[in-house]
Amino acid sequence: MDSVVPLNESRPLKPIFKGEYFIDEDEHFFPIYFHMSICIVISITALITGDTLFLMFNSHICGIFAAVGYRLENFLKDQIDSKSSLDNLSEHKCLENILYSIRNHKSALKFAELIESFYSLSLLLQAGLSLICMSISLFEMLVVLQNSAESFRYFNFAVAQLVHLFCMCYPGQRMIDYSTDIRIKAYSGLWYEAPLPIHKLLILIIRKSLKPSYLTAGKIFIFCLETFATILQTATSYFMVISSVQ
Repeated sequence: MDSVVPLNESRPLKPIFKGEYFIDEDEHFFPIYFHMSICIVISITALITGDTLFLMFNSHICGIFAAVGYRLENFLKDQIDSKSSLDNLSEHKCLENILYSIRNHKSALKFAELIESFYSLSLLLQAGLSLICMSISLFEMLVVLQNSAESFRYFNFAVAQLVHLFCMCYPGQRMIDYSTDIRIKAYSGLWYEAPLPIHKLLILIIRKSLKPSYLTAGKIFIFCLETFATILQTATSYFMVISSVQ
């Protein structure tokens, strides 16, 4: 640091963040610094672990939806070549494929509802904290604008909150897209060549896919890219209001 921004005096020791330990912080600087570092590592590890598990569940659900859509689109194509007639196709085999897809679709819908109920309150708290922290970070960045190091520090914190918010909204958008894409896949297949009982089963799964699976924040709003833009706009508005009051 001295080679980048040299000083004519001893560089003061600064803690990672402000905190009250009720002791002489200059005398016990290194134990305090070590404690702060451990707290940050534990907090970030817990946050990354929770988010990774959430993203893994989301990817699993989207993968099931994608697999069901692929089977619905290709359950006839995979069994017929250009020389064979569709009339020779076994109705039992078609029913087997469709019923398997329906079972997988139902399990994906149940799993999506379970994840939604489990993460709903957590996502609401995280979205609210991200909104508040982002607004405050931008305001603090404006307050210490003359101090480039501190300003850059608050800017990084605001960007981190923005990225974390995006990591919550994008999986919700993926779940909506993958769950509703099933009906498009079903339309794209050779359903018109299938026996009549298959048509009725396809109608059932198409009707189910008309209602998307989604993630909500306390049943208040749905997590998607539109929500991400709305929260970002709201945080910016709060920042402008706080700045005007200063």
